[in-house]
This record gives sequence, structure tokens and C-alpha cells, in this order.
Amino acid sequence: MDELTFAVTTVFAALLSQASQDTYAKARDIIGRLLRRGDQPDTAAELERLDQDRASVMDRSAPERDEAARRAAAEWVMGLEGLVRADRVAFEELRALVERDGPTTVINQHNHGSGTFINGSVAGGLTINHGAAHGRDT
Repeated sequence: MDELTFAVTTVFAALLSQASQDTYAKARDIIGRLLRRGDQPDTAAELERLDQDRASVMDRSAPERDEAARRAAAEWVMGLEGLVRADRVAFEELRALVERDGPTTVINQHNHGSGTFINGSVAGGLTINHGAAHGRDT
């Protein structure tokens, strides 16, 4: 799998499984543009299939969702890879949407000391823990 194929698969998997509804709608418009440029015989039917794939992926439990998204994305890549190679600008738009809409990681770090924290400044002693942070994805 070359770099572009991997990137397209990753972007489509994220769109099918993780993107917000707003991001998905914008991405769907870009995909429609790609399909129209590629002279697809029935762009509306292809977009309907995309919606069905997304609904199918989103209906799965969280552990199953990523694998289902990767399988569906691989099928889309086969049909769209040539179009993406011809229109890299459209693909970069898709990638930017996914990166902007990606999951946020929250890290909880617990520091302690005898100092006083005032507006981000510390007066007094401070101990910073440099161990493994405990976090969660939101």
C-alpha cells in the first residue's frame, strides 16, 4: 500500500466512524465534487451508498466501529484513488476536515507543592510529576 492509498484509507475511515455530522456533511460535498469530476454515472447513488456505509459503521459498538470503518474505507479507496490522485486539492480539503475534527486528548497531570497558584504563576515551592500521565480520549 503506497502512502497516498494509506492516507486516503485513513481519511475515509475517520469520516465514516469519527467525524461530527457537520464535518461529515462538508466531506460529503467534497466527495460529491470528486465523483462528478470523475464522470461517475450516478453520483447521487454513490453518495447514498456513502451515507449507508456511515450509518452502518455508526450503528456498531465502539470496539467494532474502527474495523468496520477500515473495511468500508478500503472499498471506497478502490473507486476513488484515481480521482484523488488527479485532484490532490480536494483530498487535502478532506484531510484538513478530518484533522480539524479529530478527537481531543485530555491529559490529567497532578502536581503538588507548598506554593500558591495565582493566574498561572507560582509563588513558593512546586513539585512537578514527570511520570506517565493518565489521560482519556474525548
